[in-house]
Amino acid sequence: MQFKSLFLALALSASAQAWVIHGYTEKDCKGSATSAADSGATETCLSLSSTSFKSLKAQPGDYVLSAFAKSSCDGNGYALQPGKCVNGDAFASYERQFIAITKRDNATLLEEYADYFAEFPEEIDEFR
Repeated sequence: MQFKSLFLALALSASAQAWVIHGYTEKDCKGSATSAADSGATETCLSLSSTSFKSLKAQPGDYVLSAFAKSSCDGNGYALQPGKCVNGDAFASYERQFIAITKRDNATLLEEYADYFAEFPEEIDEFR
């Protein structure tokens, strides 16, 4: 039983750190989603995969994600909250900051990201 609990804890810690930003060329996150950015990079200011996005939706994981209209993360930033659609005239760059979370509850994570998983059900497997 302890091995099962340990395995579950390791799986949750690995999946909770994952993050992704989906971009849309139409406002209100309509149309098909394109991966604008995801996991990996450690730099603080990076460019999105396209500058034609009019809206963004994100799953931040352990990070605070902010999107910017300018390529150097200058100007007004838009906070990307879990499963919430953010509209703008254009998005060119994003920034991420790590947030340490000391305690996790799988049920709480699923509730927090319910809107996101409703739109992207294939990604719920990472949290199970």
